[in-house]
Amino acid sequence: MSSRVYINLQDNDYSRAIVEAIVQDNPRAEVQHQPSMIRIEAEGRLDIRRETVEEITGSVWDIQEMLMYVITLGGNVEEEDDSFSVHWNS
Repeated sequence: MSSRVYINLQDNDYSRAIVEAIVQDNPRAEVQHQPSMIRIEAEGRLDIRRETVEEITGSVWDIQEMLMYVITLGGNVEEEDDSFSVHWNS
């Protein structure tokens, strides 16, 4: 089993702001732009923080909004009010 996690988002303005936040908070994340989709991969864990997305967009962000743009993901999900994480248990 691979220890890489990933999240695929629809490619739109909203998702591009989320991707920017993911890369800021996960400097080892790899971003792949594909037709109509953005894939973000990392070894072991990806964290998406509400605070970082709000800093980038300049507006209040509810993590639940992101789920409308998720195509698929690989890993276990931990969702809280301030963060969304995809990881593999060790």
